[in-house]
Amino acid sequence: VNGKKGRKPLADTTNLQEEIIEKSVPLKSDSSAPVAKKRSISKVLDVPADVPLRDDKFIDILEILKTAIYDFDQGIIALGSSRSYKNSNHLYVNSEHYIKVPRESTYDAEMYWVLMKWLRKIHGYEITGQWHLEQVCDDGDYHHLYCDLTIKKPNSPHLEGLLELLATASILKLEGHFEQIFKYEEQLHPREIWIVHFSREDYVVTNPYWPSEKLQEKGLNVVHFWHDRDFKNVRMSARFRDSSDNMQFEIEETNLLRSSIARFSAKNDKIKAENNKIKAENDKIKVENTELKTRIAKLEDKQTQNKLIKNLLSVSQKLLT
Repeated sequence: VNGKKGRKPLADTTNLQEEIIEKSVPLKSDSSAPVAKKRSISKVLDVPADVPLRDDKFIDILEILKTAIYDFDQGIIALGSSRSYKNSNHLYVNSEHYIKVPRESTYDAEMYWVLMKWLRKIHGYEITGQWHLEQVCDDGDYHHLYCDLTIKKPNSPHLEGLLELLATASILKLEGHFEQIFKYEEQLHPREIWIVHFSREDYVVTNPYWPSEKLQEKGLNVVHFWHDRDFKNVRMSARFRDSSDNMQFEIEETNLLRSSIARFSAKNDKIKAENNKIKAENDKIKVENTELKTRIAKLEDKQTQNKLIKNLLSVSQKLLT
């Protein structure tokens, strides 16, 4: 069975934007087993990192997701395929079926950690994971619903974004969540709703599955992240409404490692410039201190001379009397 079989045609791209990015990050390890790296948001973000904004001044959810991906722990994601895993079943992963792939909880934990360290700790945003909701469904019974992640700006009465995460999901699973997320929206009323799909499936980016045009018109945004087993390479395909709600179609390929290196280089240049400025100020202070010491020494010499003259005058007056 071909992995592309059964996929529906893409919906109309009216008022939508599509973007593809690529990430390549080396995984450092002294052995064949993945090793979790030390967690530090500052290694990726220019702390205090500004929150990306759209042209309409609302937060840019997609840019936030792309930035968060930078700081996912490669070792933890890699271990997900052997410790916290599920089966890919009929989906092709490395051209094979029934491959162990990370569960949703692996990505959920990483995303929550990064957003908390960045948006919550630095900027005071409210980040809520597994928001417990209740709803009376068609069968007349109460059902418990759990929204994966929400983002809320400080001092704002409304949620900025609602994120529903999935992991290597089938088309049937995706369709279910495309509908499910609107149940969360009915109760939480966020400004944007996003399906965030992390997948090891071979065709998830080259032939992504999108929601119906009707759901897209209702405001459903979707992003697919493909990655290899060790999280060394990540590709992304997203469809979403832009800030002006106009029709846009854009394809972009970016080497995130190169972008990251460029950002580190710019950050280092900034630090070097600040250090040079501090060094210049210190040198100036040293010169001023030297001048001050010289002036103090001169004053002390003058005081000594004045004291000597005073003593001589005193002796002279005694001799005259």
